[in-house]
Amino acid sequence: MNTRPPEDAEPLADRLRSMREAAPRFVHRQLKTIGQARFGWAHDRQVSFVFGCQRSGTKMLMRVLDNSPHTRIFHENHASAFHDFQLRSDRTLRTLIRLNPAPAQIFKPICDSHKADLLLDRFPQAKAVWIYRHPEDVANSADQKWGAHQRDLAAAVASGQLDAWGWRTERLPDELVQTIKRVYRPDLSPAEGALLFWYMRNSFYFSLGLDKQPRVRLVRYEDLVTQPDQAFPPILEHLSVPLSPGLFDMVRPSSIRRRPPPEASPEIRSLCLDLLARFDQALQDRDIQEQALLNKEPESVELTAPTVRSVLILNNCLDLGGAERYVVTIANWLSARGVSVAVAASDGPLRAGLGPEVQFHDAPLRDVRWDLPRASLFVRELIQRHQPDAIVANSLAVAWVARAAQGRRKVPIVSVGHGWPADRYSQVGPLMRVVDAVVAVSPEVHRKLVEGGMDPARSSVIFNGVDCRPLGRVHGAERQAARTELGAGEDEIVVINVGRLSEQKAHQHMLAVAARLRAEQPRLRYAVVGPGEREQELRELSRSLGVDDIFLFLGGRQDVWRLLGAADIYLSSSDWEGMPLSTIEAMASGLPCVATRTEGTTELLDVHSGVIVPVGDVEAMAVETARLASDPVARRAMGEAARARALRHFSHDRMAGELLRVIEGVARP
Repeated sequence: MNTRPPEDAEPLADRLRSMREAAPRFVHRQLKTIGQARFGWAHDRQVSFVFGCQRSGTKMLMRVLDNSPHTRIFHENHASAFHDFQLRSDRTLRTLIRLNPAPAQIFKPICDSHKADLLLDRFPQAKAVWIYRHPEDVANSADQKWGAHQRDLAAAVASGQLDAWGWRTERLPDELVQTIKRVYRPDLSPAEGALLFWYMRNSFYFSLGLDKQPRVRLVRYEDLVTQPDQAFPPILEHLSVPLSPGLFDMVRPSSIRRRPPPEASPEIRSLCLDLLARFDQALQDRDIQEQALLNKEPESVELTAPTVRSVLILNNCLDLGGAERYVVTIANWLSARGVSVAVAASDGPLRAGLGPEVQFHDAPLRDVRWDLPRASLFVRELIQRHQPDAIVANSLAVAWVARAAQGRRKVPIVSVGHGWPADRYSQVGPLMRVVDAVVAVSPEVHRKLVEGGMDPARSSVIFNGVDCRPLGRVHGAERQAARTELGAGEDEIVVINVGRLSEQKAHQHMLAVAARLRAEQPRLRYAVVGPGEREQELRELSRSLGVDDIFLFLGGRQDVWRLLGAADIYLSSSDWEGMPLSTIEAMASGLPCVATRTEGTTELLDVHSGVIVPVGDVEAMAVETARLASDPVARRAMGEAARARALRHFSHDRMAGELLRVIEGVARP
């Protein structure tokens, strides 16, 4: 019997052919690596692993990921990262990760799949994908590539000769070995040996508990190649790889059922098909759970008298922004119900929105990284003065200030997670340990925090909400005046956005939409409401695109309700969110919405109230904006549905009432 595994040895001609085929991709990777210097080396990297069984599509997945300018790919034949197709030491891997500036670094330790649990323990911020494929297609492919090799491996397992086969027989559970012995026959065919190898490798997904590990995403190969538009985006999001146009255009379904099923004994076929069914069920259960979170309707809250006496609310500042408006809304709501509320933040224009009974403290919290001692002392004095029953922290930074201000755990802290860029969750999740309860503003934010390391037992989801009472359509002279300020007459169509002029909001995409539709939709006018550090840059871009005469930057405004009520379409082009308050305000104002698929958007909008497009997809934004611009009946119907949905599900009463229940659950007696 051949005990020297030959599967990775290739004839010289095959190796030369492989080298010729790989040359273009090698050149591509070198040029990409040079270009990635623009990311710098100071940022954190998202490390990920791709596991599974050989011939299951891992190479195809890695090639798709390699198309992204944000990734660095390490295949199992990468000499610096692997030795004899197995990962080198953790020290070597960490050095490679530090040396490369790519934000997402992905390894394919397919020969280490049986040690996936150990690898994830040693890299606690890492993510992983386990890809599986129909065993008959895998067996056909393996039989063609390696012949009788995997049959010999099955024979070795059945006879208990495990030591000579290296990684192929490491960590095999006794129960699995007994199963192989039970179904093995001396006349086993090479295809049957390949089926048993598929069974052995894929069994590790369940025996290692990876089906219970939120950092591991299960992927079915057939979904990737038959419906890439639906299957790839969740994987890219899981691995913190931005979705970009054309990323998976190379994917084709031609590899499915290319050859007839191989001949196999009923016992071996049943063994594999049972495991396949278990995979499919796990995938279905995961999809049902995720869909349930997406379809979760906010609970109605029975408003009762608060049991807390005093609450201290912390935020970095009270500038114009979503988290800042959240603070004002919560503070006023609690104060109106008899709770003594103090707000501490660096001063800003939204201070004027606080009710007369809310006590405001201009605190050194704008950038606590450089002033943590002074900020902690300031908050300590506030705690001593107000004796709050609980602290509500609206950023991770001020949550740590609140904890540092207390020598021991005395006043419980509720931290509200408003969302972060995808690569930050692995840092934020573990740091949430300093608070007593975490409130995520959307299921996606919650899921990413848990995957990043947050304890799910101390967390919950509370959808954002706004005070819808002042929002709605405006009419008459007020509408005419507002549309004049928006740069539009009655026959023109206003596309509006409300948000800070920051990288997160990606207003360059809205400018690109204006340029794309200028000739096709000459009646369109555009306005962005909000201040920000990118204003000069975006104004220059509008001039270079030739749209500065139809695109207005209106700066920070206190009458956003009036401008929204006079506009026609709301366009959100953000790269990431938590659950955007401005979109809820637009819905409550009766505007049809076109929004990117950021966190929280799928909960806000249904098919009747808006259109969701991929992040960064300017063409999709333009197409949907043009469609609404051309159809006033659809605009009106969608706007009415959006307003009804906002009033029913996303009110500030519901949001604040649910938050109060969390505060009361942790508040000290």
